[in-house]
Amino acid sequence: MSSTIQSISRRLASEASYSGNVGRDAEVFAYAIKIALLNLTALGGIILIAWLLGTLKATLFLWTAAFSLRTFAGGRHSADPITCWFLTVAVFTVLGYAITIAGPLISEYVLLFIAFGLVFALFTVITNAPVTIASKQFTYEKRRKMKMLSVAVVVFWAIVALAPLQAVFDQPIMSLAITTGLVVQSISIMPLKGT
Repeated sequence: MSSTIQSISRRLASEASYSGNVGRDAEVFAYAIKIALLNLTALGGIILIAWLLGTLKATLFLWTAAFSLRTFAGGRHSADPITCWFLTVAVFTVLGYAITIAGPLISEYVLLFIAFGLVFALFTVITNAPVTIASKQFTYEKRRKMKMLSVAVVVFWAIVALAPLQAVFDQPIMSLAITTGLVVQSISIMPLKGT
């Protein structure tokens, strides 16, 4: 598999060299291909397990909200791609299952959970987004733009979660899934103690 990725990345780099250094561009393409495959197979695993558990709708809303926020806010990474894959699949399927089971049980307090979750997500994004690392620093303008887009993502999902307010009480699973996705990703952008 690795040799196939290397071959494809070299071919792409020779067709479209962005930096003028084909070897460096091939490394970038190889990394992008690996990340795309990791994310696509993780999503496939999430869909398969959630479908088998009967929690597909909740799990997909949860994943979509978290992934859309991660796109602009960034987040913590695992050192190993295999660990990342297993954690991603496990976290989203377990949370999707928990929301599907707990949603109807807490429907009386659902608005309180959603409100606390959305406020937490918005506060965390405003204070911590976007996440940067030493090797990947952004200019002030780029950081500002990414923070604004992260806030816009949280506001968008808040509107989707709360727009049909009566439906929140009748069918709380979708709103709880969206809120949980935002909270999970918000936790991922919080700084670790001592950093």
